[in-house]
Amino acid sequence: MMGFKHLTVRARQRAWLNGIAGVAAIASLGLAALGATAQNSAAAESGKGSSFQPATPSGAYLAARHAERRFALSEAATLYARALADDPDNAELLARTLYLMVIVGRIDAALPLARRVVAKQPQARLANLVLAVDAAKRKKYADAIRHLQPQPKRGANQVLMPLMQAWLEYGAGNRDKALRTVREVEQVTGFANYYYLHSGLMLEMAGRTKAAEARYKQALADEARVGLRMIDAIGVFYERSGRNAEAAALYQKYLKRSPDALGLQLALKRARAGGKPAPFADSPGEGVAEALFDVASVVQRGRRRRQSLIYSRLALHLKSDFGPAIVLIAAVFEDRGQREEAVRLYQSVPKSSPLSWSARLAAAQALNRIDRSDEAVRILEAMARERPERFDVLVALGDLYRGKERFAQSVKAYDRAFARIPKIERRHWGLLYARGIALERSKQWKRAEKDFLKALEFVPDQPFVLNYLGYSWVEQGKNLDRARKMIEKAVSLRRNDGYITDSLGWVLYRMAKFKEAVPHLERAVALRPHDPTINDHLGDAYWMVGRHREAEFQWRRALSLKPEKDQIKVIEAKIKDGLKKPGKKP
Repeated sequence: MMGFKHLTVRARQRAWLNGIAGVAAIASLGLAALGATAQNSAAAESGKGSSFQPATPSGAYLAARHAERRFALSEAATLYARALADDPDNAELLARTLYLMVIVGRIDAALPLARRVVAKQPQARLANLVLAVDAAKRKKYADAIRHLQPQPKRGANQVLMPLMQAWLEYGAGNRDKALRTVREVEQVTGFANYYYLHSGLMLEMAGRTKAAEARYKQALADEARVGLRMIDAIGVFYERSGRNAEAAALYQKYLKRSPDALGLQLALKRARAGGKPAPFADSPGEGVAEALFDVASVVQRGRRRRQSLIYSRLALHLKSDFGPAIVLIAAVFEDRGQREEAVRLYQSVPKSSPLSWSARLAAAQALNRIDRSDEAVRILEAMARERPERFDVLVALGDLYRGKERFAQSVKAYDRAFARIPKIERRHWGLLYARGIALERSKQWKRAEKDFLKALEFVPDQPFVLNYLGYSWVEQGKNLDRARKMIEKAVSLRRNDGYITDSLGWVLYRMAKFKEAVPHLERAVALRPHDPTINDHLGDAYWMVGRHREAEFQWRRALSLKPEKDQIKVIEAKIKDGLKKPGKKP
């Protein structure tokens, strides 16, 4: 299920309580599903300053370095600019300031810096890239081509440079050369679809619709590499050609893969109504923006965050309302813990935009992560009222309450989500699992057990469900043989999972197989040395095989690891008196 974050499951652990985010396939929150404006982004960031006011240029530089390490990039950019003002001839400081200005989206401030860098170092890559993008924005395509000449075609540039150069040649009126240039991308392993898409867009822009369609069909042939954005581009082509039925069929096909993708749902509704959307790429400049975004998304998946930010910011300079670029930026900031900035980006999407739903959902989830859960709840409840047919927002609400250990409210939210689902299918197993956890923790075991068993009907080899249900049975002292088999299967699927390994040891312990339990529990502690429950379990097993000093050590360690409140007195009693009966706690 897309968007489902698998967490380790144990009935007495908090690890799984802090967010199985997007359990109900919130696939609509894809890179192509969100939007915002670059002007708002730049304005807000440029208004941010450093809370620290250094007295000297060297102090500003050191503060900038510290801010950059913390990923407080807007603060770092401001401080570097302050240091540069006092040392304007420092080439290294000039380049660093340019780099940060681009990363935080202050392109207007970056442009004069880029010109100064190129004056000193004509082959400087970032400076020339910035100037090329700005020239493309001003439709000075020949100037843009000239600025791209120093760029080597290796790494990400193997794809980015041919794409950008092709669009710039197209803008300069050299369409045949553009189509020859973009073909270089076809030779880069794994990137042929980028060639098909961009050459198709160029042919479509030139009015060569048959040739464009041929390219788009080549792109669709490799289904494993077809993303929602590509579907959007090709569907728009069909709609603008008056072939709405074909567009609708395309959207329907990919909705089977991502059934909750709101963007595709809206596109399907538009196609059926006979609408005619705006062109996917309306100018060579927008083509360059698309190229920058495509490569930004690739390097982002490779965890090259700052490179992704650079390309995304430059794409926004060309296309100020380019939603996918905003979502990439927001994802980077969220990933680095800068969630206030991510929230601001999400909330800048106009409510009239078809991207607004996913943006608001993402904003609510980010707000919850920064302890602004009351705001998040208000947003989610308003969204639930606004679209009574969608269940994803109620799943997010259930996840929020579960993460706060408000399990009864979590169950109610999940129940509301299920009420909106016409037919429970395999793709909903994660929602069954999430509600099962909330039900178990709110002491509604019969319902919880039904949810876990139903989830296993859909995914019989899902290790987390197997473990959670099996462990819960062990804790209740029931179905021990079946629980053991289920947990053994889970261990075979997740051999290095400390929680699941602990479950196997614990079921053996509860079956009075103490010697067999010890090595599994020792391995669990090795895999998860800082978990109080696992250390407590190992202590129990050590006691039952006569290793009393080691048992006491493990119990004391469990206490030091801050167990749940209801376990503290139990562990203290064991330290004082040991275990009285085999397999039982005092």
